[in-house]
Amino acid sequence: MKLWSKLLLTSLLVFGSAHAETPTEASVKELLIATNTQQMLSAVEAQVDGLMKGMMQKVTKDKPLSEEHQKALDKFREKVIAIRKQEMSWDKLEPIFIEIYSKSLSQEDVDGITAFYKSPAGKSYVSKMPAMMQQSMASMQKLMTPMMEKMMQAGKEMQEELAKAKKTK
Repeated sequence: MKLWSKLLLTSLLVFGSAHAETPTEASVKELLIATNTQQMLSAVEAQVDGLMKGMMQKVTKDKPLSEEHQKALDKFREKVIAIRKQEMSWDKLEPIFIEIYSKSLSQEDVDGITAFYKSPAGKSYVSKMPAMMQQSMASMQKLMTPMMEKMMQAGKEMQEELAKAKKTK
């Protein structure tokens, strides 16, 4: 009888934990608010815009652009930013976050994580995150610039090889 009791208890624990309670939409929204997710995304957008502008300047630095070309480049960048803002708006992203969090986390997880982000340490972390992200983006830009230059060089080499191959035909 003891063996059956142990098996039953083990089964209940295994199946009980496998069927953890799905978090409510309200609790996930509370977590998104506690983590300042919407504000973080806005901050990242601004940093990406700056990164994009900087990358475009680096790419064109060797080639002086006419006023006409510069205007076209600026217009393109502005369009890309507008499209990204429209397609990646909070109204479109929030339901996606809610779905992902609801599928990935239990109610207990959401409650615990929310409690952390509402704690002094969690609030401190959230308040410092934009600066940490900005520093990360700056560091990544330092890595991206030489990488982009190498990729552009590889592209030029490929074009040269293709041109040579075309001539030998």
